[in-house]
Amino acid sequence: MGQELELPLWVAHHLVQMGYARFREEDQLTLNTLSTTHYRETLPASRQVPKLSRSFYFQIRRLIRDLRSQEAKDRNKARDLDKALALARDIVGIRVKKIASLGASGEQTSELTSNLTAEELALYEKIRNAVDTWKKDILGREHTS
Repeated sequence: MGQELELPLWVAHHLVQMGYARFREEDQLTLNTLSTTHYRETLPASRQVPKLSRSFYFQIRRLIRDLRSQEAKDRNKARDLDKALALARDIVGIRVKKIASLGASGEQTSELTSNLTAEELALYEKIRNAVDTWKKDILGREHTS
């Protein structure tokens, strides 16, 4: 076993593709962990945005890519790929709705945004800015607070 390093994802991904490294098991998103994340997101009392790992969306893309390559070799993997895609779509859809609601509310506290990934924070800012601009256009610059 080699030495464990923490690298930027793009570097790690490239080294893994070349066969010089592998991701730690705990950094791998599996169908089971995706199902657990989906469950947490769909809890009725879950108005908050649950915290995800910083690399969650990268991990989803990697899981789907890996399942697609496995499916090409083994048609029985199609069910796993379909399930992963359905869970990922649901998670993304639920989180987008929550982020859109946060962005439209006009509130901005680190408490509200602390559980967002970098990609989600960028989406939140775009929505918040678009809503603020729209309100200013509709209500006039001095009536938006």
